[in-house]
Parts: sequence; C-alpha cells; structure tokens
Amino acid sequence: MLPVRLYGDPVLRQPATPVLPPDPKLNELSRVLENTMREAEGIGLAAPQIGISLQIAVVDLRKIEKRPSTMELGGKPVDWRVHMPLFFCNPVVTLTRRRDEEDEGCLSFPNLHGPVRRSLRIQMDYQDLKGNRLTLAAGGLLARALQHEVDHLMGILFIDRMSPDTRRTLAPELETLQRLYPARS
Repeated sequence: MLPVRLYGDPVLRQPATPVLPPDPKLNELSRVLENTMREAEGIGLAAPQIGISLQIAVVDLRKIEKRPSTMELGGKPVDWRVHMPLFFCNPVVTLTRRRDEEDEGCLSFPNLHGPVRRSLRIQMDYQDLKGNRLTLAAGGLLARALQHEVDHLMGILFIDRMSPDTRRTLAPELETLQRLYPARS
C-alpha cells in the first residue's frame, strides 16, 4: 500500500506514460492499487494517485448498490460485477453526447465533492494486465468512474470538469489543500 497523493502534488497533473503488459511489475502495481483503493474506501484509483505516472488504473463498484451500472464486452451485455475489480491499461475512451451531472468525490481531494458533467455511456478500448486488447461499453456509475480514472491518467482532475461557478464555490477548500501539500511530502 502507498499513500494517496493529494491535490497540489505535481504528479497528478502529468499525463501518465503508457505501459507494456504483460509485466510482473504491473501485476505487483495492480495489487498495490487495489489494496490502497480498498484501504482508502474508494471505488477507483489511478497509478498517478499513488505517485506512479503510468497508465494503469482500477475500479471496483461492488460496494455501491444504489447507483446502477451496465457493461458490454465484445458488444454483448455482461454482469459487470463478475469483472470487478477491473484493471485497465492504456485506455482510449469514446464519449457519447448524452450527459448528466452528478456529485463526485476523489481520494486525492479529501472531503471535497461537487457536481461533474459526464457522458452517460462510453466505449473504452484498453489492455488488461495480460496485454489483451479489449473494448467495453459502460453506462451508469461504471461509465462515470471509468471517465474519472482515465482523466487521472491524462493529468486531468475532476475539478477541471466542474462548472466555473462550482469551482469558485470550492476555491477556499482547494486553496487550503494546495497550501497543505508541501507539509505532506
């Protein structure tokens, strides 16, 4: 387990480097990601959030029952729960036009939540830990969580997706987090 990097850490703003699965080091990193996510009680975590600028992330929504998700693999509906935790490397996401706004939080922003507008459905091309190239379609919370984690791999934070009004409202909390960052390193 590694500590979650918090807002203000420069690694969170850097686009991550693609990886070359399969690789035993990625398998170990995937275990660290999963353990850190579980310990922090999150539903997703990207490698940059633990200070490792590589394109690998994990989501696991099994503990969230009240927000539905859908998943298709190879164009066929599947039970998304069977595929959790879902590790993905080098993702490329295609967004749909239909969007909605829901509250999001982030382990790199303790106790901070705000409305974020995201696509209701996405398609994601990615590699699994074995190096297989896969395509999935996701809806609901799974689509939202995947977009959030892929953003982390691109150096984009959920506050970047918030409206200017929301960011203004959260400015004092964001400034406090940024001021505290040097004390955490």
